Amino acid sequence: MCFTHDVIERQALKICEEMKMYSIYSLVGVATTGDQVKIQENTSIESNFKLLPGEALPLITNVMLQDAYGRDYSVSPDEAGLQFAKGEVTYKEYKRLQAKEKIQLTTILIASGGTLFLLSWSFLRFFI
Repeated sequence: MCFTHDVIERQALKICEEMKMYSIYSLVGVATTGDQVKIQENTSIESNFKLLPGEALPLITNVMLQDAYGRDYSVSPDEAGLQFAKGEVTYKEYKRLQAKEKIQLTTILIASGGTLFLLSWSFLRFFI
């Protein structure tokens, strides 16, 4: 059975391709875990990486967009970034969505840690 090991990289690439296709901005580059790659027009994002056969796809961490006035925007390759690229939200709203996601993640981590602590304490208290 064959299992792909680059699921996260492929998902980020898919969202970047959607940004390129549906964006009201021009996609000028992407930042990966290793470096920044300038994107050529009329080519796929993956072909701009110039990967050798068998080489792993790099993780895209940021997408650089540019509006008609030359202003640059850096967004994450996620649903909030895609909403901004499509023009569904402003950059200020995008930043607010990012902050909200961070707060939700922090809350989930604290709640999970607290639950694990309480379960461990209960186990020690009642069974030992």
